Amino acid sequence: MFMATVHPTYQAVGRAPQQIELESLTSADWIRAGVVMVVSVIAAIVANRAARSVGERTIGPGAASLLIARLVGYLIVLVGLIYALGGLGVRIGPLLGALGLGGLVLAFALQGVVENFFGGLILQSRRPFKVGDTVVLAEQTGVVKDVDSRTVVLRGLDGSWIRVPNAQVLKDPIVTLTQEPYRRSSLTVGVAYASDLQRCTEVLLEALGRVARIRSDPPPLAIVREFGSSSIDFEVQYWHASDVPGELAATHDVVLAVHQALAAAGITIAFPQMTVWSGRDVHDEPYDETDSVVYTHHPGVAGADGDHDDQDSSGGWRRWRRG
Repeated sequence: MFMATVHPTYQAVGRAPQQIELESLTSADWIRAGVVMVVSVIAAIVANRAARSVGERTIGPGAASLLIARLVGYLIVLVGLIYALGGLGVRIGPLLGALGLGGLVLAFALQGVVENFFGGLILQSRRPFKVGDTVVLAEQTGVVKDVDSRTVVLRGLDGSWIRVPNAQVLKDPIVTLTQEPYRRSSLTVGVAYASDLQRCTEVLLEALGRVARIRSDPPPLAIVREFGSSSIDFEVQYWHASDVPGELAATHDVVLAVHQALAAAGITIAFPQMTVWSGRDVHDEPYDETDSVVYTHHPGVAGADGDHDDQDSSGGWRRWRRG
């Protein structure tokens, strides 16, 4: 009777090939894999410190240099793990495929997080502002306190704390108010149409010259801008400290000085006014049919309430003859 001989390695029914490979490993294989992992961890620590040192010298201390150093360390450990698993007979191809598919799904799920993370790296490397600067980000004004992997942290002018996503910061304009030590502000001053504009210019410049909080170099300016609806408008330009408290204090002093100087010079600061007309002239019958004379009333002229036979243009009525 014929009997088949089964090799001892395949006597266990249902045993997976991966399990068979692991059972055939020797202690030397495990020691070799352990040495590879230890070396990779040591190399990752050294590379982490070196990358952080280089990052702090190039892009400055902060979250960016720390994150880059960590990524370098994680990459070295990952490479060591792959080599260790390969030495143990683990097939890396299917494992990497599974990791790649899982990484793709995770990337879609965490798209906003990844976008903010790389936005933080760009902000740290380009450095459009630094910690302590006063900035305007996404219509929010405040002092930069930190830039982490997700947000830019601001302390608002009212003391509140504001977090602006890094991706939003990169999409919107970045206004750094304290990039330079001084900034320029402007103030609109409207004077009455009857004012002497040359005298107004001199008075405004004299007023600006008495304000200690604004700079004399560059010098302040007083420029006629336009004919407004109820005034002739001047634009006063002046330079001051770039921080917001300095701006507010300088503007306060400028308004006080301008108001006092114009009042002392007898120059009227114009403001919108409205005249209400009832729909009827003061005189009910402006036409005199006897002598074909028309009397035209001028509102606001004194003496417009008497007999028009005794009045002229200075009395409120203008006399002219028809035909």
